[in-house]
Amino acid sequence: MGSPMSQVVELKKLAAYVKRAIDGDPKLRSLYVKGEISNFTHHRSGHMYFSLKDGNVSMSCVMFASHTRNVKFQVREGMQVIVLCSVSMYEARGSVQLYVTNMQSDGEGDLYLRLEQLKAQLHKEGLFNQEHKKQIPTYPMDIAIISAKTGAAIQDVFSIIERRWPSAKVTLYPSLVQGESAAKHIIQNLKMADQNHHEVILLVRGGGSIEDLWCFNDEALAREIYALTTPIITGVGHETDTTLVDYVSDLRAPTPSAAAEIVTPDIREVEMRLQEMKARSIRKVEQLLLDSRSELIYYQEKPLLAKKDALTKEDTMHLKLIVERLGKSKVYYERNASTLARTKELLLASFKQYSQKQRQDYEKKVALLDAYSPLKILNRGYAVTFDQQEHVIKSVQDVNVGDMIQVRLQDGQIKAKVEGETDGKQNDI
Repeated sequence: MGSPMSQVVELKKLAAYVKRAIDGDPKLRSLYVKGEISNFTHHRSGHMYFSLKDGNVSMSCVMFASHTRNVKFQVREGMQVIVLCSVSMYEARGSVQLYVTNMQSDGEGDLYLRLEQLKAQLHKEGLFNQEHKKQIPTYPMDIAIISAKTGAAIQDVFSIIERRWPSAKVTLYPSLVQGESAAKHIIQNLKMADQNHHEVILLVRGGGSIEDLWCFNDEALAREIYALTTPIITGVGHETDTTLVDYVSDLRAPTPSAAAEIVTPDIREVEMRLQEMKARSIRKVEQLLLDSRSELIYYQEKPLLAKKDALTKEDTMHLKLIVERLGKSKVYYERNASTLARTKELLLASFKQYSQKQRQDYEKKVALLDAYSPLKILNRGYAVTFDQQEHVIKSVQDVNVGDMIQVRLQDGQIKAKVEGETDGKQNDI
């Protein structure tokens, strides 16, 4: 038996052996395979690169341009398809892949169907309505970013903001951006950023497969974005990727870099506009000065203004006359001040005496009225009787047996019922 070292196989030879074994199997030369499209890329050369997924199993696929032109429908992430293909090995990578020559739609994938149903529901509820979109600030000085802590996408965003609008304060809220816990983590960071009252929020993530980006199709996340008080821009994936958060956000950017471009003005353009505004303001002020100077010269040359001293002489004399009259009035007031004060005292004393006399007359009349008041009679033990219409009963003839009557005493009223009548003439006291 040879040594183990004598059985060592070169990797290149192993790959070639496996490829020959696969290519030599007639069952793998032409077969139909069903699966869900994932990681789809339509290259500018015309080739299609994607994966076919079935549960947890995934295989790489390529469809060359000579065959893609026969595909009569738009291939999208999540679609269920049936492909005619052969199985082979790509030796350079040592990976087994399917070489597709034909493709037929087999309905839409489960992920895509769920997304479309949720999208229709949220659209019906008004979460995508344009009137709900908040205005993005033109010159934001406080920007929040929710993204992965590291990666090319976040580095591009920081670089662009620093170049275009370096005076802005930028706060990063590191977050998971893929996986089962990502949506929940993003929601927590959104709440925190919204409570910190930033001027605008960027929610960004680089490209990936539909599975990688699926957390951005989470219903709870979409509703949280809709409820934000802070304007938000989303830039998730590549330009061809559109997730649920893009529909509900205030503005969708095709990529993270584009989001950074949109949210920031270019400081060089701002400086140029400020210089132009300054120049226009200076020109306007200079023109106003020239116009005012011309108008002043025009009025100075008027004959009426040339004789201004003669025009004001009469007014000056009139003012002097008024001042003299005011001086005489002051002297008159000072001379008669004591007389006026004495007159004031006499008037006040007369008014006080008159008021006292009027009060005494009033009190006498009140006392007289009080003496003749029926209530005074009641205080001596008498009563006044009324029928149900509140008419005073003056005679036994005014009531009948069984009538309800009211008896007014000095401290209240009594309700009574007539039990009988007695003629007062027969029982004189």
